[in-house]
Amino acid sequence: MLEKIVQLSPLLGPLFAAIIAVLGWVVAHSFNTRRDRANKRRDMITQYLLEAYRRLEISANRDSKTEEQTIDFESAIADIQLLGSVEQISETVKYLKSHASNGRATIDQVLCSLRNDLRKELNLSEIKNPPLIFRFIRDKTAKKQE
Repeated sequence: MLEKIVQLSPLLGPLFAAIIAVLGWVVAHSFNTRRDRANKRRDMITQYLLEAYRRLEISANRDSKTEEQTIDFESAIADIQLLGSVEQISETVKYLKSHASNGRATIDQVLCSLRNDLRKELNLSEIKNPPLIFRFIRDKTAKKQE
């Protein structure tokens, strides 16, 4: 028996090395797959929330909205409630309840929360001031006269 082990001993070193290499590859592949999946998920959420921010900002604080702006606004609200952080969802719900009760509310806190989280995700510095939404006042009578 000892003779057979001695005869196999030159083969045991490479065999163990091969087994360790295969196990190392499996473990590394598992970690890489998990990391890639997490990165893809984070990228998707970031992209959706960036688009939600843009749609809210375009529609926010307007006296009248086009049908497209209304649909974009509703879609952005749904995206935030689906993919947003707990704080973003909470701010969105507060906005919706306030809007439902008195017909007018500002969405600034939702935009601020979105902006802060997106800036953190993109490794940009934090901004303390709330976003400032600028709107031109359009003369509606000028279009009718043309």
